[in-house]
Amino acid sequence: MTKTRSSGAVQHKSFGLVLQALVVLARKGDTCSSCEMAELLSSEATLLRKTMAKLTRAQILVTKEGRDGGYGLNRDPEELTLAEIYQALEAGEVCSKAGNDPMCGNVPGERMIDACSDIFAEMDRSMMAVLEKYSLADMVRKSGC
Repeated sequence: MTKTRSSGAVQHKSFGLVLQALVVLARKGDTCSSCEMAELLSSEATLLRKTMAKLTRAQILVTKEGRDGGYGLNRDPEELTLAEIYQALEAGEVCSKAGNDPMCGNVPGERMIDACSDIFAEMDRSMMAVLEKYSLADMVRKSGC
């Protein structure tokens, strides 16, 4: 059985994709289907739907069914922080998880987890503090798209 080294890269990739999709929604100001967004972002609609479902559960997005349906923002982009988006994706504490993954399974690994846990937790808090400083509206302005 092969163990993956870290899921952190996948979570960061999903976060980047979702940020792009949310910028599209914020600029459009209306609903947008997953197929339309996937085409704009050169992604797969099924992957996008999977990640957008998490944002819908967190009430960051709303969905509209029907011919003109799709996803729409349920929050003001000025008030929606990147930290909230990141947490909705269940990507929080990536440093802790990524650091622990390759160390598990033996006594030295367990000791390293104990030795590093405070450092990884501090890294997670630092990252969230940075993400709290920025809103979706900031990303719309910065991206210039």
